Amino acid sequence: MTSLTRLFSDSTHLTKLQPLLVTELFLPTGKLLACDPVAYSDPQPFRQPFLPGCYPVYIHLLPADQCIAYAELRLREGTVSRWELAVTARQDPASLAPGEIFGYPVSAGLGCFMDHSTLALVNRHDADLQAELGDAYVSYYDDYVDDLLYPAAGSQPYCTLQPYPSQENNVAVFQSGYGDGFYATYFGLNAHDQPVKFVTEFIDANAN
Repeated sequence: MTSLTRLFSDSTHLTKLQPLLVTELFLPTGKLLACDPVAYSDPQPFRQPFLPGCYPVYIHLLPADQCIAYAELRLREGTVSRWELAVTARQDPASLAPGEIFGYPVSAGLGCFMDHSTLALVNRHDADLQAELGDAYVSYYDDYVDDLLYPAAGSQPYCTLQPYPSQENNVAVFQSGYGDGFYATYFGLNAHDQPVKFVTEFIDANAN
């Protein structure tokens, strides 16, 4: 976490990365999920609390190859004074051996942030697509996400899913660094122990 601490504790160190705004993420419960958006199994929200609301999600790209090194949910502006591993209620950081992390597995080359309540809408939307397409249905990725990541105008390393346009719930989706793997998310707090941001690390930028 040394690189992340140096890069994100003070935004002046982020000049070596290229930031892009993905979306304003609707978080009505204040319970954040980070997972592979199309290949997940019972993801659980992080137990670190924050106020419900809409918050910007940024990705930070390595200029040399345009791969996403970090995904950031920014809860407030300011300096991070302390970092901790983002964990769910089922995870105990004290159980980890030195060098071990909690995180989420990626097998579709994608990560995401979403509110815990949005997951049920994603599952329902997938079921609706299956019912609508019948035998022509391939997968949620092929029949929905792929068109957003690779529109007619060209590909992009991120997109926003909104399963039902009549509802604000959305999902910030982004490519996971160099592809599949196991990735940790970290929670930054300021000197008053107020939440500042969540950051998922896909690539150690200082190693490149």
